[in-house]
Amino acid sequence: MLFSPDPITILTLLVILVVVALIWLHHARALRGEVRPQRPLPAFETLRSALGRGAETGQAVHLSPGASTLGAADGSRATSTELVAGLLLAEQAANEAALRGAPILVSSGDIVAHLALRGAVRQAYQQAGQAEDYDPAGVQLLAHHDELAYASGVSTLYGRQPLEASAMIGGFGQEFLLVGEDGAQRNLAQVAGTTSSAGLPLMILTTPATVIGEEIYAAEAYLAPPGPAQARLLTQDVLRTAVIVLLVVGFLYTLIQPSLGLPPLPGL
Repeated sequence: MLFSPDPITILTLLVILVVVALIWLHHARALRGEVRPQRPLPAFETLRSALGRGAETGQAVHLSPGASTLGAADGSRATSTELVAGLLLAEQAANEAALRGAPILVSSGDIVAHLALRGAVRQAYQQAGQAEDYDPAGVQLLAHHDELAYASGVSTLYGRQPLEASAMIGGFGQEFLLVGEDGAQRNLAQVAGTTSSAGLPLMILTTPATVIGEEIYAAEAYLAPPGPAQARLLTQDVLRTAVIVLLVVGFLYTLIQPSLGLPPLPGL
């Protein structure tokens, strides 16, 4: 009996092939310098400047993806994707810190994120040829699955040692007020970002350098050198545009379908 693949399977494979092809295409364009300049996001320039000053002053830059978890029990995809965005930002910031010789202090509120951060920071120092400068004590687990306890731990870090800046991008909610207000009172340069409707207003109130909403998913591309990070960002933009176009076309089709006697679209 001949193999008869499911149409959904074929469509899924085609989408995967298109995504891979787009990433390769954009990667090649990024390496050739054919990518248009990214629109300025001052928050990331603040972080880059802080890493440069930290290399001169010896004061650490604090990096945090928040206290969110991968595969949260509440099934929140936003929480997981925010955490991944924060991990990628911390990895790129660690790469730049290792190259510049700037000290960093990384904290998290989830054991899985903590292990991922330890591996990413260690790898960053190894790739920069500064493996002897990697300090495991610089990657700290302040709490586990307790946002308020984690925020209290970050506030304690602020009072324990002078910091050049603090970059908190990832899964944050109302607990950010405790951290953000403490940093504001200490005149600490803070960079913050989340997609949470509970945490974002508090960031805007306490942190001038705020990354708003989906901008956090572009953080890696803004800090990384031209290459894979920019290719992924450009591919995401293309796919987002394609989805929006499909939604608009589907909506218009449902409007004219009854009057023209057209067949209904599956699932609509």
